[in-house]
Amino acid sequence: MPNKPQKFWTFSLELYDAEGVAAACLELQDAYQLDVNLILFCFWHGSAYGKIDQELLQNIIKLSIEWRSGVVQPLRSARSWMKLNSNPSDQFNSLRERIKADELMAEKFQIERIANLTLVFNKGRKCVLSNDDAEENIDSLLVAVKIERDEKIASALEIIRGAIEK
Repeated sequence: MPNKPQKFWTFSLELYDAEGVAAACLELQDAYQLDVNLILFCFWHGSAYGKIDQELLQNIIKLSIEWRSGVVQPLRSARSWMKLNSNPSDQFNSLRERIKADELMAEKFQIERIANLTLVFNKGRKCVLSNDDAEENIDSLLVAVKIERDEKIASALEIIRGAIEK
């Protein structure tokens, strides 16, 4: 995925679709409760703006925690419950698919809010990009959410980083 300026949503879809990235993101989500959108944000911000300001990062983490707990997680829980308790009726399956679509729209809304916050925060700021910005952004995120980088995290992040460099 070439390093080109693009909207966060487009960047997220392209990166998430790259080989191995979805599995790596979901592993980080399931094993460490890391918000996939925050992981993708760290990489996007690194390529679009450089290193994340700590104030911006804290604001985005707060926004994401509130949105995830109030909207995304309830939708995900309902969809997961329905998957485990499947029902052969078309109506049941249709409802599950609608919930899945709503969950995706909730994720998109979160990404758009993050992007808007970022645009406002970075307006007029001088952006200096370096090759290590995404890595530093991930480290800042891990510190902020009190997760220590281990081999499993490093491996998953390497898959994501590799997809960006292609």
